[in-house]
Amino acid sequence: MGLLDKLTKKDTDKSVANKATTVEASKKSSKINDKKESTVKKAASSLKGPAHKIILKPLVSEKASMAEMHGQYTFLVNKSTNKTEIKKAVKQVYGVIPTDVRVMNFEGKRTRFGALKGKRSDFKKAIITLAKGHSINIHEGV
Repeated sequence: MGLLDKLTKKDTDKSVANKATTVEASKKSSKINDKKESTVKKAASSLKGPAHKIILKPLVSEKASMAEMHGQYTFLVNKSTNKTEIKKAVKQVYGVIPTDVRVMNFEGKRTRFGALKGKRSDFKKAIITLAKGHSINIHEGV
């Protein structure tokens, strides 16, 4: 083994040590990113699904538009959600915290078209009450 071989061995040992320190630094940064991602996942996992799957659409009727003057908004919601999930979804979508949520389940009406019998689909309706001074613009773009 010559003198040049000893010098190249030392250089490779140093490069291996440098690689080890960079790997440790990258592991630390990945742990920090994992913690950030886990907190985001926890916040999102508090809802059963994305907010647009919980709140299906606003219910536009004469009675619902009269209630909007008093700060009450009516939405059709997913049948499997509860009040707290609806409240979180409204906060996520519209950025307003509701003061009260009322939920009603409706069974679809039985219908007939001549000899054919059928049934309309069941649905769930939620009435969200906002604090005074807050409002939601659900008629935007209509």
